[in-house]
Amino acid sequence: MSSPTPETARIGNRYRLDERIGAGAMGAVWRGTDELLNRTVAVKELLAAALPSADQLEESRQRILREGRIGARLQHAHVISMFDVVVHDERPWLVMEYLPSRSMAAVLAEKGPMSPREAAAIGRQVADGLSAAHAAGVVHRDVKPGNVLLAEDGRAKITDFGVSRAVDDVQLTRTGVIAGTPAFLSPEVARGQEPTAASDVFALGATLYAAVEGEPPFGLDDNAYALLHKVATGAIRPPTEAGSMTALLMRLLSNDPTDRPSASQARDSLARIAAGQSVAGLATPSGDTQMLESEQGAPDVEPAAEQNPGTLTDAPVPAPMVIPGGGSNGGRNGGNRNGRARGGFRKRLPVIIGVVVALLVVGGGVAIGVVRANSASTEAPT
Repeated sequence: MSSPTPETARIGNRYRLDERIGAGAMGAVWRGTDELLNRTVAVKELLAAALPSADQLEESRQRILREGRIGARLQHAHVISMFDVVVHDERPWLVMEYLPSRSMAAVLAEKGPMSPREAAAIGRQVADGLSAAHAAGVVHRDVKPGNVLLAEDGRAKITDFGVSRAVDDVQLTRTGVIAGTPAFLSPEVARGQEPTAASDVFALGATLYAAVEGEPPFGLDDNAYALLHKVATGAIRPPTEAGSMTALLMRLLSNDPTDRPSASQARDSLARIAAGQSVAGLATPSGDTQMLESEQGAPDVEPAAEQNPGTLTDAPVPAPMVIPGGGSNGGRNGGNRNGRARGGFRKRLPVIIGVVVALLVVGGGVAIGVVRANSASTEAPT
């Protein structure tokens, strides 16, 4: 990476820029030193050269300042912490936690797809960070492998809330500008609806899908508008390599946002999958409990229905729209048939008991009537 120029060797009379460690279309990230506290930090600058007009520069200034305000509200083990915002040369610079790491996108590009349990272990941490963000009223809007940092010790943290916004903040995105990566957008956002926490959950599912399948659920397309149209249909290709995570992925990628779990519910299920355990059931935001089956033949794991039959439901599990002929649905149907059979028997049991009692009563009355009739015919004069 490059070294800083003398003009930008130090900002805010406190932060020394040591090495540029990353760059994007809108800015660059430097590894620096907080000389007051003597600690390593990451410093993000806004590149003015990437913004040809004054209006775009001012908008991006507002966006990056908002990133700082949002980041300051999130202090969590799986979110990159925001320390300071410094205005230097009339540009805002963000001072953030430095995590020696690589992005999930870089790891996937080098090593290829992950195993379901490895992806679930990362997903659990990301979902935990998203849960904290949503509790603070923040929607990230751009969850993707490139915004998930992976440390050598196994820690995962979400970064770059630059296109996120607090629910009560003013929308800054100009008309016609898409905030977010099309390949990981939720269908409702691609159709022009406002992003919500459920949109982040979908993007989490798309990120984990890409981790195990090798590409996002809607594929890849150099034509961003063609890809956006495909995303808007909600027609995903069911995963074939997700194993024990298949059913959960299908839930996270539900076309209807109300059918998706919350980030905290996804976290708990991913934790069980990462530990090699079955996922017995998962409550949707509406409060309904849906059945999820883990991978068939998983070692040392009893069937979910046997572990917790109380989570079964008579309602079929709604699934995202899928491409015809795209593959199986992760074995959910079998679990639902068992659930409907058991649930139906429990519901019919009171009716069966009532019928039996009624038959006994009627039968007793008939028997008494026959006895009386026989007695009357015996006593009658010949």
